Amino acid sequence: MLGVLIYLYFLFIGFLYANELFKEKDIFTRAWMGGIFGSLIMMAGLVPFALIFGFSYAAHIALIVIAAVPYAAIKLRRREKLFSVTKCGEETMDMKIFICLILPVSLIIWVLMTNHILTPYEGGGAASGQCTYGDLQMHLGFVTSIAEQGKFPPDYAFLSGERLNYPFFIDMLSSSLYLFGTPLRWAVLIPSYIISLLLVGGFYITAYRITGKKSASVLAVIFFFINGGFGFAYFFEGAKADPAAFTKIFTDYYHTPTNYNEMNIRWSNTICDMIIPQRTTMAGWCMILPCIYLLLDALKTRSGKLFITLGIIAGCMPMIHTHSFLALGIISAVMFFAYLYEEKDKKAYIVNWVFYGAAALILAMPQLIFWTFSQTSGNSSFLNFRFNWVNQNDPYLWFYIKNWGMAFLLAIPAFINAEKNQKKLFIAGAAIFALAEFIQFQPNEYDNNKLFYITYMITLIIVSDFAVNLYERLKGIKWRPYFAALVILSFTLSGALTIGREYVSGGMYQTFDENAIETAEYIKENVPPDAVVLTDTDHLNPVVTLAGRTVYVGSSLYVYFHGFTDEYAEREAELEALKTASGEELKDFCTERGISYIYTKTSDFLPQSSLSEFECIYSSGANRLYKII
Repeated sequence: MLGVLIYLYFLFIGFLYANELFKEKDIFTRAWMGGIFGSLIMMAGLVPFALIFGFSYAAHIALIVIAAVPYAAIKLRRREKLFSVTKCGEETMDMKIFICLILPVSLIIWVLMTNHILTPYEGGGAASGQCTYGDLQMHLGFVTSIAEQGKFPPDYAFLSGERLNYPFFIDMLSSSLYLFGTPLRWAVLIPSYIISLLLVGGFYITAYRITGKKSASVLAVIFFFINGGFGFAYFFEGAKADPAAFTKIFTDYYHTPTNYNEMNIRWSNTICDMIIPQRTTMAGWCMILPCIYLLLDALKTRSGKLFITLGIIAGCMPMIHTHSFLALGIISAVMFFAYLYEEKDKKAYIVNWVFYGAAALILAMPQLIFWTFSQTSGNSSFLNFRFNWVNQNDPYLWFYIKNWGMAFLLAIPAFINAEKNQKKLFIAGAAIFALAEFIQFQPNEYDNNKLFYITYMITLIIVSDFAVNLYERLKGIKWRPYFAALVILSFTLSGALTIGREYVSGGMYQTFDENAIETAEYIKENVPPDAVVLTDTDHLNPVVTLAGRTVYVGSSLYVYFHGFTDEYAEREAELEALKTASGEELKDFCTERGISYIYTKTSDFLPQSSLSEFECIYSSGANRLYKII
């Protein structure tokens, strides 16, 4: 698969740069940073060439050539070998930790991805798991529409006439693989495998950079990825009266110890509800970790080179994950003032921060102005005051105790016992939490968790360090191992049960039958890439999701919560009115709005009497495609 080979090429190029920049780091850190650099080059590096050539083979070929030029120039100028691996410096991770921790946690993610993303279904259809039944169809639509239409900047395929302002770089990476012939399923899965491995490994390395302890870093990885609060208690309590109350975890739709709205449990498991279905969140977390790592290293070494590198990564982040970019901005602001007071050479210190800020802003501002601000400016769906996040009638502290569990209970003791630099980072995380508690940043209030989780990951790392220190202080106490096991169980039981439920749900929910897939293939081969298609608003829409064509209006799950509230309401009302329209009225409606085709799969979308006046150019099962004459 040529697309996969191209991605591997960029990962290798990224490693060459990381190997050159971090000669003093161990091989695991350089490999991690190389994966970050390679993925960034393939995502953000493609933008200037796509602006010139469109999203095309030519744009990719230009990037393939240019990406290696700076590295080759440096090596030739120094008359050094083009590739050599230097001896590693301080060991942050050994092979035992990689094999026994990083790979198993990554494997859990990979297994769930594999049985959740376009999983083969009986009869030739495709299916998802519980957590990918909704969001995945949106991401698939972005992947296919970017590649199929070839336009850059891309259009928003779920609402004709609008620009795609949702952070799309990670989906564009999959679009590149798809463009070069990788099947859609694998074009999504392969980058997801790699990004998730970088995320898990990067979380450990960053935790080690903060704590300096392998044991605390191991705990932090376990606590973050198998996370959960005290939601399990509701199910054990209910099982006393009815054993089915517990088994429903594995059978009912969104009825788990980390996602149980009825009991106000809203703190989702990171793997099941954030990483697998929310590809932008996965990519954003993957990028913010090296930024935190580099920021801490830069503050320690006062290296202008590290500040500039940090600024370059940060500057690429807005259209990878805007929430993570905002979180990094808050962390950076707090850390700047936290370290400024005790800095002796304030001038040199400020100059380094200017390098960081300039690099970040030069790269980020075009993205923010063209995409982010153009969507949010003047849109009342964004930036509203809202206190207490999604808490529904629970006392404030109790809501977070039962949702965050032991992490919330240990946060203050951990902060009190933390060393000075950890306290500064903790305060930076707390600043993110405070902002997210008072401001709702997008139409869907729940999505503020994309900020809260950055606070959560910082908190867990410092709490893990505290737990290890506490365990060492309790040396000699007979029951110490049992108490530790109980604490670890309380951190992870809800998450483990949720992961078990998610595994059981893999391939359970059919998204497209064989006929829908065949219809999508016909559309790809016979319908112009820039055509607009009138469909119903079901989120399981093969026209946009599988064929990458633009629809007049798609599902409210996407359009409404992406800030197009008024537009969605207006077009939904138009579709409702079309249910009584004549064939001539339907034709006039489509002509006026640039609609060239109509796709139906349900009998109540449009009246058959009006559709009969158009040519049905394709049918498969209940699927019909009509051409507007």
